[in-house]
Amino acid sequence: MKLKPFYLFTLLFVSVLFIACDKDDDKEISFDKNSVEVIVNVTDTVKVSGGKSPYTAAEGDDSIAEATVSSGKIAIKGLKKGQTTVTVTDADGITGTIAVKVTEDPFEDEKDDATVRFKWDTLLKIEGTDAGTYALSKAANKMVTFTWTSDDEEDAVILTFMDANDKIGDDSETASVRESSLVAGELTVKVDGVSTEYDVLSWRVVLAAPAADGDPDTYWIAFAANGKVGLFVAPLSE
Repeated sequence: MKLKPFYLFTLLFVSVLFIACDKDDDKEISFDKNSVEVIVNVTDTVKVSGGKSPYTAAEGDDSIAEATVSSGKIAIKGLKKGQTTVTVTDADGITGTIAVKVTEDPFEDEKDDATVRFKWDTLLKIEGTDAGTYALSKAANKMVTFTWTSDDEEDAVILTFMDANDKIGDDSETASVRESSLVAGELTVKVDGVSTEYDVLSWRVVLAAPAADGDPDTYWIAFAANGKVGLFVAPLSE
């Protein structure tokens, strides 16, 4: 069967149009997350895809946040409380924007030392090493578990969440993680023998002062669950 010239022309035109669209899609810049929230002096990283390297980054307000580029990743460090943007530009001048929110650390005054302690609603154990048993561990599947049980076993805290980006146990100086609005973990609190379950919606982690050789690193991990904020500090067990 012979194809009419008009049909062949139409087929060729549509093919070229699809190819052009694909090339245009390749030129767009996208990020693994379009917004970040960090605390002052903490850094979060955004991965860039699409566009053409090298990339550059410019802060809307460089007094609020500092952005640096390395191998397709944008490191954003909080400098002071406020909101701004980071504009990423590729080699062809294509741009993309990341929204940035910087907050103050609500537990800054409690970080005088790295002794084991925690804070959650009605339970407050921040006066050094309180009585009871503590443990912070990370399994091979990246599940992190913090537990504290009082000596009489009437009070307890169990917090579990997935550390998908391996922030805990990493060699980086500090790390900040803001999970999605979906459930990021679970919290069980037992007071006077009665247990209550909570959904953990977000968490962030900050590595304490580097441990001495042979000692485990200690982490401050803050989290939000059911509208309340908690904190625990513990060394990572092997």
